[in-house]
Formats: sequence, C-alpha cells, structure tokens
Amino acid sequence: MDTALISNKTKIIKSIFALGTDIHFIFYQSNFESAFDRAYKLILDMENKLSVFKPKSLVSKLNRYGSYIPIKVCPEVYNLIKKSLEYSKFSEGYFDITIKRLMDLWKEAKQKNKMPSKEEIELALTFSGSENIKLLPNYKVKLKNKVKLDFGAIAKGFVADKIREIFEQEGINSAIVDLGGHILTVGKKHDESLWKVGIRHPFKTRKDILGFLELGSTSVVTSASYERYFTIDGKKLSHIINPKTGFPVKDDIASITVVDTNSTFADAMSTALFAMGFKKAINFIQDSKTIEAVVATSFREIYITPGLAQRFTLCDSSFRIIKTNEVIVL
Repeated sequence: MDTALISNKTKIIKSIFALGTDIHFIFYQSNFESAFDRAYKLILDMENKLSVFKPKSLVSKLNRYGSYIPIKVCPEVYNLIKKSLEYSKFSEGYFDITIKRLMDLWKEAKQKNKMPSKEEIELALTFSGSENIKLLPNYKVKLKNKVKLDFGAIAKGFVADKIREIFEQEGINSAIVDLGGHILTVGKKHDESLWKVGIRHPFKTRKDILGFLELGSTSVVTSASYERYFTIDGKKLSHIINPKTGFPVKDDIASITVVDTNSTFADAMSTALFAMGFKKAINFIQDSKTIEAVVATSFREIYITPGLAQRFTLCDSSFRIIKTNEVIVL
C-alpha cells in the first residue's frame, strides 16, 4: 500500500480483492450498505471491461481485433480512452496507454531473466504511441500500427471517480476508499475535521510514514517503485516504463504523490511524472501551475507544491522540505 490511512476511532471496514489489489472501504456512518453494494458491482464490472488479464474483457477484445476493424466499446471505456488521449497530450506523451507491447516485452524478459535487446525495445516502441488510437462515432475505436492498450496506470483513478459519484447519490458524506496506493476521501470526519492521509516512507516498511496531508474530499495517488518492481540478472528494475525510451524508469525519485479532486487525472499524472524523471517532473509541475504534488527523492529531499505545503506534516526530520516555487532545477 503506497498511500496509508490514519483513521478515526469508529469505523466500518469492508474489503475486497479486485483490480489486482486489496481494496478497503472505510465508512463512518451506518447507512453504507447500498453504497457499498453499488461500488462493489461497479468495480467488478469495470475490471471485466478493463483488465488485460481477462481474455473476454472489452480491452482484450479491442487489443485482439482493433487493428483490423473498428470495435464498439461501452460509453465508460470510450470516455476513458478519450481522457487518456487528453492526458497523454497534456503530459507530452509520458502518460501512454499504448505501451502494452513494451510491458509484455519486459514481462518476458523477467521470465527469461535476460535483458531485452536494444532492437527488441526499438521494435516495441514502433508499436506504441497515442496517435495510433482513433475514436470514431457511435463509441467505436480503431487501433493503428498494431498497438495494444493497457489501462493499469489509470483504471483505479477512473473507478475512484465513479465510486465518488455513487457515494454522492447514496448520501455518503464520511468515508475513505483505499484502492492500493490510491486513497479516495469523501467528506470529512464525523467531527468535521480534515482527514489525515499518510505518505508511506520510501526507505522503510509499510507501516512507516514519511509525512501526512490534512485534506477534505479529494484523491491522493502515489507512484513509486519500492514495492512493485522486478529483477533481471540481479538488477532491480521499476515496474513503470518510460514510454519515450522503452526502459524501466531509473532516476532519483523515490515516490511521487499527486492530490486532486479528479481521481482519474491524479492517477495518470502520478505515473507520468514518475516516468519523466526528477528534473523534468519538477519543471513540469512548476509550468503546469495546476498540479498539486509531493516529490520525495533518494537524496532525502521533499519537493512540495505551495498548495500542499501548509497541509503537510513531516514525520522524518532527516528529510528537507523544499517548495517547488522556490527552486530552479536545471
């Protein structure tokens, strides 16, 4: 769990396993059953549509046949692809749902315990790029250049936004959903105080907190490689692939946390920023003026945007806090 929860005393917890992770619903009011049931069904439904591991999912069907004929998808998947294309453009291509062939290449390399060749990586790169997705009328999608899609970097954010909609409809005003590294906060605590959401310490155990943010209704998403990684020929590699180079990200970033009321955006941006590497990520955050983030480095520095600085409490004094508007990174 990349992002931890510092909770209230009274709570009702419901847990499920889906989307490749343990998902915990934490309610602070009694009328939660209908909301939980609807959210549970939503998660299973979206997993059946978005999972590349399910041969009968919409995405698997699109990956199999989309390069030959237009494939009609449901409105949710169509809109998610549309959003993904927008975020790809916004992030200068560092967020990219078309890198499944690269992911498969590195998965195969892991199984063989052998690094892929430069030629194999270059070939996989030619079969990627958001320009190879064509959105057609009537919810149809056509893929070009044999690209294949993977929604692993955005699916949980999309689901979190849908869960928030359900909670609003059901009158849930005090709850948290932990989707494994993605925290969705709804309303406030029962005493009207803000939630305390902890950011896991990148160099210690799951239980250790680097610091915590005091927040209202929002989403908090952390990307890091300290837990999800793989090893090839003795080399520890990040699970996040740089879509520009085709290689796993290797940089001085220990973790990146993005906070935004739009969970889909936060999910996509945390991955994109991590893929950018430290220098470009900080400059991108500064230039965007809309991204709220906490960037922890391997040099025990925390770069934080001004909007979050007042809400953040550091729990490890060996780290130095630097506001992103007070630094120039060359």
